[in-house]
Amino acid sequence: MDIRAARSRLVHETRSRLGDLITIRAKLRGEMSVADDPSRQAMVDLKGRFDISPDLEFLGGHDRGMAPIRFAGRLCTISIPRGDMAWLPRAGDQCEVTTRPAEPIYAIERVVDDAAEIIVFYLSVL
Repeated sequence: MDIRAARSRLVHETRSRLGDLITIRAKLRGEMSVADDPSRQAMVDLKGRFDISPDLEFLGGHDRGMAPIRFAGRLCTISIPRGDMAWLPRAGDQCEVTTRPAEPIYAIERVVDDAAEIIVFYLSVL
């Protein structure tokens, strides 16, 4: 077995066993508002892999000998198999992790669709 096939299978296994259910809602952006896009129905219960990577940034200085304060931001991505989606989401659409009700709703900031099997969405918290 070659390395590429093994990596591909590992991603699929991770998603099928540990993945989350994702809902994606199409949105239209105007100058001052965001509304539902009636031409694209919501995709519900997509199986995706939701990844969070903390981004630590220095907020404070070294004044008075104190250690700098760190802020743990979140770089969030969701990867979903291409074949599971009825339409290709784009920047401005919204998604939520329905298997984790405490998670916030996210806006899709960037779509990376250069892989044959999956599409990766970079998210920001609304």
